[in-house]
Amino acid sequence: MLELLAPAGDMESLKAAVLNGADAVYLGGKEFSARQSAANFDRVELIEAVRFCHAYNVKVYVTINTLLKNTELKGALDYASFLYSIGVDAVIVQDLGFLHLLRRYLPNFEVHASTQMTAHNLDSVEMLYDLGVKRVVLSRELSLDEIKYISKNTRAELEMFVHGALCISFSGQCLMSSIIGGRSGNRGRCAQPCRLEYSLNNKRAYHLSPKDLSTLEFIDKIKELGVYSLKIEGRMKRPEYVATVVSAYRAAIDGKLEKSHIKDVTQIFNRGGFTSAFMFKRQGSEMMSYKKPRNWGTYLGRVTNVRGDFARVKLDAPLNDGDGVEVFDRGVGVVVANMKKDGKVVKSASQGQEVEFYLKGAKRGDILYKTSDAELIDRAKESFSGKDVERVPIDAYIKVKKNEDIVLRIRDIYGDEVEVKSEPPEVAINKPITLEKLKDSLSKTKDTPYLLTNLTADLDEDVIISVSRINSIRREGIEKLLDKKQNKREEIKIHFNLEKKIKKDKMNLILITGRQDIVEGVYDYFDEVYFGGDNLRINNGDIESLINKGINVNLWIPEIVLEEEKKIKEEILSLKDNGVKSALCGNLGMYKYLIEKGFDVKLDKGFNIFNSVSTEVLNNAGSLISYELNLKEIKDLVECTNADTMLFIYGRIKMMVSRQCFIGSSKDEGREECGLVCQNKIHYLKDRMNEEFLIVPDRYCRNHIYNSKVLCMLEDIREIQKTGAKYLVVQFLDEKVDEARKISRAFREAVDMLNHSEFMQTDSIKEVLDMLKGKITKGHYYRGVL
Repeated sequence: MLELLAPAGDMESLKAAVLNGADAVYLGGKEFSARQSAANFDRVELIEAVRFCHAYNVKVYVTINTLLKNTELKGALDYASFLYSIGVDAVIVQDLGFLHLLRRYLPNFEVHASTQMTAHNLDSVEMLYDLGVKRVVLSRELSLDEIKYISKNTRAELEMFVHGALCISFSGQCLMSSIIGGRSGNRGRCAQPCRLEYSLNNKRAYHLSPKDLSTLEFIDKIKELGVYSLKIEGRMKRPEYVATVVSAYRAAIDGKLEKSHIKDVTQIFNRGGFTSAFMFKRQGSEMMSYKKPRNWGTYLGRVTNVRGDFARVKLDAPLNDGDGVEVFDRGVGVVVANMKKDGKVVKSASQGQEVEFYLKGAKRGDILYKTSDAELIDRAKESFSGKDVERVPIDAYIKVKKNEDIVLRIRDIYGDEVEVKSEPPEVAINKPITLEKLKDSLSKTKDTPYLLTNLTADLDEDVIISVSRINSIRREGIEKLLDKKQNKREEIKIHFNLEKKIKKDKMNLILITGRQDIVEGVYDYFDEVYFGGDNLRINNGDIESLINKGINVNLWIPEIVLEEEKKIKEEILSLKDNGVKSALCGNLGMYKYLIEKGFDVKLDKGFNIFNSVSTEVLNNAGSLISYELNLKEIKDLVECTNADTMLFIYGRIKMMVSRQCFIGSSKDEGREECGLVCQNKIHYLKDRMNEEFLIVPDRYCRNHIYNSKVLCMLEDIREIQKTGAKYLVVQFLDEKVDEARKISRAFREAVDMLNHSEFMQTDSIKEVLDMLKGKITKGHYYRGVL
């Protein structure tokens, strides 16, 4: 069966999902959820949610899909144990270390890998399966062909997004909100800077804001892919949205989709229409919502005249009292009331008619959109909170016999059955209990998910039971059925703590870059060199040329590997034959391949190393610690692991990688046929504070956005040493060779001095600090993220 998975940000949305046809819901608790802005569920509400969903045979998946600090691991494990005990069907995770702990302490608890784990190729999915994940939520950037290939070749269940808001960055690899405002998307607190206005090539627009995904009109193609679950995004959306979208996808999956479903889904929320993202091909500018990042609604008509605060409007669509109307992207809007047609107040008006209503601030010629439809909202609300909401049919059998315990059996349509007993009935003197009275009392289930549809009774003619006792037996039976459906388990007590290790390593300096000219100019300042990375269009040279020149260089593989996968695997085999034995890798799938080929692998930023446990999950020669931890947290992480660790101490922090070409799309290009409008050079994205972020295109037309400032910890190198990290990473991106040489020399001198327990600001260090004055940031080293 193809599962329809729906979002639930609160109890009302959960009921909207279940009662409109969801097979499963995913939700977050108040703890460790990647949607901290949603209402979410406390522990009592979580129990209620599981009992309600399971009554309808709907599964419940709870998100613990944030990165976890050392201090949070024990609490997260205790929380997971609670979820397991109350019958939650699976937990959705992001953190690699937490995944490892779940498999150790709660081996029977089903685990799904969040889209935040950036699984986008077959090897990454298979690697997660080997780590104990049953289901993998794929990255939203994949095409249908790519999904189908993974589906046909993996052992894991696959889940894919089919509707809702898109992250323009690969999920799990975005630091934009974190770096700009300290609100980490990896911690559930994304401030959505992608929905802000920017200037790119002197054109102001919402350059990073995509339309929402919709697959309603090609759901049959998706059904052929072999995936297990279709996921609707929207834990922060209102319950009426959930009801409308879920009911439409239920109809589509069941082969009953109608034009009215598409119309309703468009009306309830869209950002200038919908997109199929990358499922068929690159859409360029057609994928983006450049003019407005919020809900557009549907086109209503134009203002033909204005009289005071009242607007006359020629309607291109029906309009009713209570509908929301907005002048397009001017912040002028109103809920329609006392609408007039031909001078008379009317409740509704049709397409082609002219009406007049209060709309302060409107101007003649304004374009109006209907942003909410009162009739649709009422209809959606009725589906989950009306008098006739769907309930689960149950059959009941009751035995009421003299001198025998009363027996009530209840069986639901899914085959689950319970039995309760009560003391024998009394002998009736004049008014014995009747089948009708029994049925009347046993049918009083409106405060439960159940509806009695059939009653069988084995009833003596001369017995009596009070109505209160029948009600009590019914309540006990329903409660017992709900208990059985909930599937409670024993809560497992978890004994976990991290122990500090004693170790003292000298610091080693690592260079990473994709530019041969840089390597040739600075390699002798570094202990290790890793070359390659994202195959950026500003890069030059190749690793074979460096090897041929006698430079000891290793391979650097980025976090995103799609079209280039085959080429990289061929390169790995070739380099192995040339004696290269080490790699820095940011991609889970490529890590799997490298290990299989006998490489020593260091883990790059793509692994989101946030705690000590995550450094030891995979066999590695070193782990790059997340850019989002502060010095105190880093020190704690390093002290509690036996693994070698790395810190990023110089370079531009990559804030985002996207399969979308912002540069091409801004010029109505950026589709499959690359017009090279990027001119193989860096472009700049300017925000409202006039900060200029670098957009660097790669050879596969993905765009990489880097911070406007360079992270530089040269003057703070003693604080870095105190963390205990073994490897310090320097990355060169757009520096000139002579600048890179000065920076490399300064860091080499600083590290060498500290390795000999001394430090002073040499002329080289002072020169670099002066050269970079006003251009640097300390990242999160002194602030961290919540």
